[in-house]
Amino acid sequence: MTSFSPFTPPVVKRLLSLKKGDTEKEDKWSEKAVKSLVKKLKKSGGLDELEKSVTNQDSTTKCITIPR
Repeated sequence: MTSFSPFTPPVVKRLLSLKKGDTEKEDKWSEKAVKSLVKKLKKSGGLDELEKSVTNQDSTTKCITIPR
């Protein structure tokens, strides 16, 4: 996995550490996509649930809606 920019938030780094695949092109796209998702979920309050469901691979967590 490539190194992240110094401005990458810790939650983005944690979520990206769980990503599978290792091409540089995918890493850049993934980082951008996760940053965008985190930004949207911070506003709606679903970020904690997303992180919990992904890190624990738990299907019993609450549903997460992503605003447009």
